[in-house]
Amino acid sequence: MKINGKSVAVTCGLLFMALIVIFIEIAIFISGPARKFEDKVDHQIAKIKESYARIEDVQRHVFHYVVYIGEDSDMYVWFNEKGKAIASRKKTSYRKAAVNALIEKNYQGKVSKVSLGYGYKNPVYVVNFDKGEVLLDYDTLDEVYYLKKGE
Repeated sequence: MKINGKSVAVTCGLLFMALIVIFIEIAIFISGPARKFEDKVDHQIAKIKESYARIEDVQRHVFHYVVYIGEDSDMYVWFNEKGKAIASRKKTSYRKAAVNALIEKNYQGKVSKVSLGYGYKNPVYVVNFDKGEVLLDYDTLDEVYYLKKGE
């Protein structure tokens, strides 16, 4: 069988075009949904900031519901997906030291991060520590949910 240079060139060209088409499809179908999701989140945050002009540092939290937590000069405010305020607490009620002490006492763990979230019915502290993650009720510090690391 004799190798024809023209056939090899056509085959290589077709292979190159197939690779380009595959890479374009990957770029569209993998990044497309991610960009759509990011646009949706950005739109919701913009809607919240438009309705509540003093709100800053809006964070998204997903547990049982999707909520957004923002803060102004003296309040933390929790918003639902529609941008409506569903709860608020004064910043002076934030008890990070008590949360750290509770985790060390009850779970014998070292806290790496404390943030705010929303549990089943109320605002919560979302505590990440060396043994897992626990959600503590914002007002009572009762355990709402506990996820051990590795489960």
